[in-house]
Amino acid sequence: MKLMLLTPHTTIGIALGAAFPNPIISVPLSFLSHFALDMVPHWDDVGLGEIELHPQPIRTRTLRLILLDAFFSLSILLFFFYWAMPDYGVGITIAACAGAANLPDLFYLPLIFSRKWGWAIWVARLQARFQVNSKAPMAFGLLIQLFAVVVGLLIARQAILIRLPQVWKVL
Repeated sequence: MKLMLLTPHTTIGIALGAAFPNPIISVPLSFLSHFALDMVPHWDDVGLGEIELHPQPIRTRTLRLILLDAFFSLSILLFFFYWAMPDYGVGITIAACAGAANLPDLFYLPLIFSRKWGWAIWVARLQARFQVNSKAPMAFGLLIQLFAVVVGLLIARQAILIRLPQVWKVL
């Protein structure tokens, strides 16, 4: 099993948070979107999913890729958070949705440091069931992830632009 990069999950979470500003709806949808995206054929070279089967320290190259991906995700989140201002409710919802969309992958952190966390292993095995047929060649898999990022950004941009004039009238 391979994990999808964080950036597509983040952008889809942001899009759901912008399109559905009610966090009772958008946060659970963002969490579930993670598993839906993992079923789509994709590629990454991180290989955190293999940690569940074979515990080993993270390679330097893998750590750099994770940090670069996390930087892109955080940059996109901060951009949309700032763009949603002064509507703090939408900004917080966007941030919560981005976090919920990435939460299943964050469950791998305990597996990196210790194999004694049963709930983390349970989530890793659940993700493995969703990703059984999701392996794709590098070019196709990255194209799919780029498509998810672009669609997420366009939906978030449109949802925030529609709401923006209403917010500025209040000020």
